[in-house]
This record gives sequence, C-alpha cells and structure tokens, in this order.
Amino acid sequence: MSFISPAFLWILAALAPLVAIYFLKIRPRRLPVNAFFLWNRIFEERRASSLFQRLRDLISLLLLALVIGAIALAAAGPRFDKEDPRDLLIVMDVSPSMRAKLDGDEVMRTAKNRGREIIRALNGTRRAALATAAGELNFICHLSSAPKDLLDAMALVEVSDVPVSQAAIRSLNAFAAKSGSGHRVLLLTDGNGGWDGLDPGIEVLRLGEKTSNAGIVAADLTWSGIGGGNARFYYRIESTFPKEAYGELELRNEDSDGLARLVPVVLRPGEDASATLDVEDASAGRWSAILKIDDALATDNQVSLGLAERRPIGIRLDTHDSYFFGRCVDAFAKTGGLLQRVQSGGEFAIAQGSMPEDPKVLVFAPEGESPFWKSIGEPMEVLAAEARVKDHPLIRNLDLEALRFEGARKIEPAEGSSILAMSETGAPLIWRSQADGRDVVVVNLDPAQGDFFLSPWFPALVHGAALYLADREQTLLSVYPTGSGISMDGVFSDTRGNASSDGVRVDRRGFYQAERSGITTDFGGALLNAAETLLDGSGPDENAGAVAQGQPAAFWLIIAAILILIIESLLYHRRKAG
Repeated sequence: MSFISPAFLWILAALAPLVAIYFLKIRPRRLPVNAFFLWNRIFEERRASSLFQRLRDLISLLLLALVIGAIALAAAGPRFDKEDPRDLLIVMDVSPSMRAKLDGDEVMRTAKNRGREIIRALNGTRRAALATAAGELNFICHLSSAPKDLLDAMALVEVSDVPVSQAAIRSLNAFAAKSGSGHRVLLLTDGNGGWDGLDPGIEVLRLGEKTSNAGIVAADLTWSGIGGGNARFYYRIESTFPKEAYGELELRNEDSDGLARLVPVVLRPGEDASATLDVEDASAGRWSAILKIDDALATDNQVSLGLAERRPIGIRLDTHDSYFFGRCVDAFAKTGGLLQRVQSGGEFAIAQGSMPEDPKVLVFAPEGESPFWKSIGEPMEVLAAEARVKDHPLIRNLDLEALRFEGARKIEPAEGSSILAMSETGAPLIWRSQADGRDVVVVNLDPAQGDFFLSPWFPALVHGAALYLADREQTLLSVYPTGSGISMDGVFSDTRGNASSDGVRVDRRGFYQAERSGITTDFGGALLNAAETLLDGSGPDENAGAVAQGQPAAFWLIIAAILILIIESLLYHRRKAG
C-alpha cells in the first residue's frame, strides 16, 4: 500500500500530546475544612473505584488514538498496489437502446450509477475523462483528478436519439490506438448490436441483457396516384419477442388529430411484420405511426412522417411514338402522381427527332439543325458507355454498361455543353445544353431500336430527366432515420426551432420543416434502426478487467473515525480532572 499525500501522516504526531494529557496528574489545592469526616467518606469511595477509573481512561485514550490514526490515513490517501495506475477514459453508450427498461429501470440509470461508483473509487489517485458515444464521440470532461468535476459531468449525460455510428466507433478506436498502454478505455454499454468494428483493446462493461422488444424499422407515406386524396403507408416491424406477440398500429393525422387507420399486428419469432396500407381522404401535413405494444423500449414505437403537397410534373409529348412515352408517363402518374401528361404547357417536353420550342426539353435521336448541337453525322456502334459526370442526378439510377445505345450517331454538341455519358471512343451519348434561355437534355439513341421502350432503363431515364429539368432532383422523403444529414437548397427548421439555409442534421425524433421555392414541406425524424430495436445482446462481449468501484478507503476511514468518536462520547462524555 502507498499514499497519495504521505505528508499528512504527520497528523499522527498528535498522539503524543493526547497521551500526555491523559497521563497528566492534576493535584488539587489544599484548603482547611471544618468537617473532615465528610471529605474522608468521599476519599474512601474514590479509592474503591480508582481501578475502574483508570481502565475507563485507558479505553477512552485508545479510542481517541484510533480516531486520530483513521483521520491521518484518510488524509494521506491510501492506495493499494493492486490498483491499475493508468488514466481511465469512461465512455458512456448513449444510443437510444440505453432507454430500454431492465427490471423496471432504464439501462442508462444503471450505467450512470456504475460510472459514479468507478469515479468515486478513483479518489483522486488517478486521472479520468468522461465521454459519450452514439452518433459521434463527445468528451464531456477531459482528464481530471477531481472526482467532483467528473461527477458533475456524469449528471449531464443524456440518451441520444441517434444510433451508434461507424464514425463514432472510428473516433473511439483512434483514441484507444493513440493512447496506447498509458490509458484504459472503458465502454459502459447495454451490450446490444451496432458496435461492429470496435477495437478489441477497448474494455467493455455490459450492463444490459437480451429482452423482449418490438419497433418500427422502416416506414414511408406517399401519394398513391394522380388526383384524389389517396395515400399509401408502408411499414416494417421487427421484434425480439420469444413467443408470438400482439399489438396495434395507429396511423394518425397530427394536423387534424384524427385516426386514419388502426390495424392489428402479429409478431412471430424470427419474422418481421410488414404491409402497405391504403389511406383514403389523406391530406398533406404531419402524420404519426404509433405501435401500441408492451415492450422494453418506447423510442422505436413511434414514427413521425410528412406528406408533401401533391405537385405533379407536367409533361408534353412531341414524339412519333407517343404511345410508349405516354404509357411511361401515365405509369408514374398512377404510382405516386409524380408525372402528369398535359396537352400544352407543362414543365418540360419529351421530343423525338426535331426540337420543339419549349423552354425545357428531353430529346431522343436528334435531327436537323439546332443551337444544342453543331452537326449530325453517320450512325455509329456503341460497345460500352460510361459516366462522364459521376453521380449526376440525371443518370444516377442508370446502369450505363447495360444500356444499349442503338441508333446513336456521330454528333458534335454545342459549345459549353455538359457531357454526362460517352462511348468507349469518347463520342457523346447524353449531354445537357443551355442556349437562349432554354435547357435541353439530348439522348443520342433511337428509342424505336433495340427494344429500348421495353428496357427498365427507359422509365428510369425519363424519371431522372423529369426531376432534373423540373429542379426536383432534390426531393424530401417523408421520414429520415435519426443521424441522417440533409443537404439541399432551402430553409430548414428542426425540432428545437433552429433554422438553417444549408440543410439540417436529423438528430432528434419529431417533425421538421423545409421551405423550398416558397413551398413549406413537413417531414419527420425517427429511429428506424434495427440494431437499436433488436435488444438481443448481440453487441461486443464483456472483457473489462478489474475496475475499482464504490467509495474509496479514505471515505470508510472517515466514517470509522466518526463512529469511534461517537462511541467514545457515549462511554465517557468528558474527562474528569483529579
């Protein structure tokens, strides 16, 4: 055993004057009296009890000596040699699953209590730091030897709505590797999934166990077709119930506070429950899906969703083969109402061959003269196509290697054109040109050849061009998983009312708003994470070494000193002189 501040052992020197006081004899003054026989009786009584008096004085002396010894040892800060002397980083798992109930209490409460015990046991003998990990690694208190600072920081720890991310795991692994053998990194977690890739050198202290839970892991709410007020709601629920469990799923319109659908849910072990529900008389705005079931975690039982105003993209057809183009546009109109065929006007036109005068055009197999290309030459064979602009919204969902550019010709685009796709020889296949206030996308193929109309890439190309030319390529989903980042034009406001013009990070559950092009759209943030919902104990195994917990030795020495002092006072409340 060693001491943090051995200089305080000098307190033991107080034993010398204590012993001197107890052995000091005080002689009473001699005074003449006129009734000696009365005093003589008192002297006889004192002689009879002198042995007991000396014994009581000795016990009192020993007890007070123990008090001084305990105080001296406590002040010196005893430290046992078996304790690990390295600095300690305590990492609290604050992912949503830490809200799960275990024996009627939250796992996070248990984790914080365990963390406090570890901090108190340090007693200033070692430095420690406190951090939280979920979506990112955050330091709440840097290395400190003051237990009060660490305990105050522990009081600030709260469960996040963001699940464990690989970014947080990488940061934690990097800290552990950088610290080397000079630090211990201790992770307090519930032991559930989401920690894949954690450095084995990080010590894990598991506080939870496998328990029954169910939650919504996927959801969406969209319009079901053009016109009318019908929408479709999709959901998927996963669970860890060992036996068949039953619940109810509510779909509510939060703006009107009305119940739109109520369906029973049957959860079977090893299976998920999913379905698509039709919602009649739906209106744009805020919606909530609520799973009513008695389980361990309530965080994943509610999903906030937004249903945007219906704004179909009007498309005018100026083609020879209007039948296939019309069928393509009508298919999108019936499944979500994104596109709508119009006879005049519209947001853009689809053309084949010659160029119409519309301000925005998607043209296939260009012919004749146009400010969007310089010349049209002979037909050419395309063996392979590749993207020139990676991840461009117009070709993002196309498999260019599988797309056959039948009927392509040697065409030179106009100056300033943006080439999006080209052949193996460098010939342009898809490009965008702007001139005279018009915006045109040119596709160098003949859709009547090579069964292009029957290819899955035909509707994908039309869909991508429609979103791109109508400035709708950045569309909001009805709900985003917490931890997602949204970066697009517009003014966004989060659940706390904070506004931003460069996107928003969905870091809390609830409703968000976006104002784009003068239109306000609601959308939601929800957990939607199977690793947090499936409380199956599939996380990292416990590998933590011995960790001192509870009150330090100095605390118990002070308690012992107080108790001994109380006992001494009860046995002998004051010393009599004489």
